[in-house]
Amino acid sequence: MQSKTIIDLLRNDEVVKFIGLHINDDVKLLALEAHKHQNMDIKAISTLILLYQKAKLKLPEHYKNRAALAPKCYEQCTSEMVAKYKANIMDIKAKKIVNITGGLGIDDWAMSEYALQIDSCEIDSDIHDLAIFNNKKNNILNITRHLIDGIEYVKNLTKTDLIYADPDRRPAAAKVFKLEDSLPNILSNIDLLLSKADQVWLKISPMADITYLEKSISSIKKIYIIAWLGEVKEILVCCNSSDNLKKTLAAVNIGSEAISIFESNGGINSVAYGNSGNYLYEPNKAIIKAGLTAHYGSKIGLKMISVNSHFFISDFLVEGFYGRTFDIIERLEYKPKLIKVYLEKNAIRQANITTRNFRETPELLKKRFKIKDGGAITLCFSIDSEGKSWLFHCKQRINKD
Repeated sequence: MQSKTIIDLLRNDEVVKFIGLHINDDVKLLALEAHKHQNMDIKAISTLILLYQKAKLKLPEHYKNRAALAPKCYEQCTSEMVAKYKANIMDIKAKKIVNITGGLGIDDWAMSEYALQIDSCEIDSDIHDLAIFNNKKNNILNITRHLIDGIEYVKNLTKTDLIYADPDRRPAAAKVFKLEDSLPNILSNIDLLLSKADQVWLKISPMADITYLEKSISSIKKIYIIAWLGEVKEILVCCNSSDNLKKTLAAVNIGSEAISIFESNGGINSVAYGNSGNYLYEPNKAIIKAGLTAHYGSKIGLKMISVNSHFFISDFLVEGFYGRTFDIIERLEYKPKLIKVYLEKNAIRQANITTRNFRETPELLKKRFKIKDGGAITLCFSIDSEGKSWLFHCKQRINKD
C-alpha cells in the first residue's frame, strides 16, 4: 500500500471515524462486509486497522494519534518505550543530530523532545512521506526530513553534534546482522561519520555478537543490550574517537512497570557454584546476551549452577532479581525412568520447560515425557559444574522486571 493511499485515508475525517469505530474488529470479517461500504477502500482500511491493533502496545502514542503506518516500516521501527529510553541516555539535550536512516521516524520522535534540531535522511520516498505526515500531525517543529542517501548528506556536512544510524538489516529482504551487509555499510563509512560528529550512535541487530562488534569498530565506547518485555530488541552502541573514555557495557530490560539496568564495571569477584537450594533464578535475556551472567551473580551473591548454565540457585530469596525467580518444589537427578515416575506420581502433564546448558531441547523433553506446553509449573533442566544433569521442578514467582 503506497504512502499516498495511507495519507489520503487519514486525511478523510469519515475514514478516521470509521477506523475508530472498528478498531477492535476482526479485519477478515470486516473485509467480507466490504459491499456495505462501497464508498470506502475497505481493503486498505483493513490493513491500517490491523497495523493499529499491533501498534497499540509497540507504538501507543502513534496508535492513539492514528499515525500513518505501513507494514514494512512498522516491523522495522523501534518501539516507543525503547526509543524514549535511548533518547534519555544519549546526552542530546539542545544538540544538533543527523539521523542518516530516518525510517518511519520513531527514534526522531523520541529524540525531538530533547534535541535542538534533527536532520533526518531517508531514501524510500513512501516511508519519507509517512514520516513527514506524522511529524506534522504531532506538531513536531525541530525535525527536518531529507529525501536523500544519508551518507551522501553527511559528505556535504560541515559538522554536527551527533550522528544516529539504524542501518537497514533487510536490504535484500533477508535479515542480516553483520555491519558490512547492512545498508548503509557502516564499517566502510564509520571514519567518515566520526569525522563529522563527536559521537556516532548505532542501532544494531540483536543477533550481532558483541566480540564481533568490538573487533569490527575500535571506536566503540558504550554498548547497551536493550530488551523490551523480556526479548532483546537491539544493541545500541556509541562510537567516539577519543581514547580517554571508559568503556561501558550495560544490559537493559524495559518492562511494563519498571526498567532494570545492570552495568559491568569491568571486574568480577569469584563465583561460587552449587546445585541445591530453595530458589532458582534465570537472569533476563539482556544480561545473558551481554555476557554478564557471572558478573551479575557475583554482585548479588548468588551461586551459579555452572559457568554456562545461566541459572543461579540459593537458600534465601533475592528480592528485585533482574529476571525470573522460581520456588524449587523438587530437585531430581536427570534419570528419565525416575523422572517419568515422578511426573506420573504428581500428575504433571502440562508444564513450561526451560533448558540451559543441557543436551536435550525443550521440544525433545516434551515428547519424551509426554508433557503439554503451558500451565503454572516450570521444569528447568541444566548441567552443574561437575557435569551432573538435573531437573528442577519449580513454580515461577511474579517479578516486575
